[in-house]
Amino acid sequence: MKKSIDLLLILITVVFVVSCGRSSGGNVVTLTFPVDDYAKTEFNTKVYAEEPFSVSLTLPNGWSVKKQEVVEDKFKLLPVFSKYNILNEDKVLVGVAGHNKYEVYEGAENEPAAIYNQIALGNDYHFDVRDTYKVINETETGVTAVTDVYYSAAVNDGKEKHNKGIVSYNKDMLVYVAFEFDQGRITDEQLESVAKSIEIKR
Repeated sequence: MKKSIDLLLILITVVFVVSCGRSSGGNVVTLTFPVDDYAKTEFNTKVYAEEPFSVSLTLPNGWSVKKQEVVEDKFKLLPVFSKYNILNEDKVLVGVAGHNKYEVYEGAENEPAAIYNQIALGNDYHFDVRDTYKVINETETGVTAVTDVYYSAAVNDGKEKHNKGIVSYNKDMLVYVAFEFDQGRITDEQLESVAKSIEIKR
């Protein structure tokens, strides 16, 4: 009888610890794209005409998101739309997220440089999906990966710089989302955890 009670207590403890670990694992948020018509022009109307979709993800504890209402100098080069600012537990801006549409090119349907061409092909600023693309999660509808974000000296006060990025696409909707984070404000472990949690859906 005592053994049974001891086993039951151990089991309850294990369940409690696991549950606590899951509940304290982060902050689940949902982003809606397009969020509004902010930054809409005659040249990007097609992007803003996209049927709304949502992106759910889990941020580190205490982190939050806020719809971007003015261009942030810190991440001004990221060419995506309906941007959200990502704030850490001290309400410091640590990243930006946004979305875009993409076209399927025959023979390059799963090629990151083709899917993310708007953010991957620049010389002075780009998501380095050719050399630092690491797949974190793959499903029937798309792939999520982490990558470096490169700044040349020409656009960063004379010094090269690398930030951290996440890219995720949905091939049913032909949309992608991109996240850029200040490299000094997020660890690789946190970055991969966020990437693993991303889900794009309608």
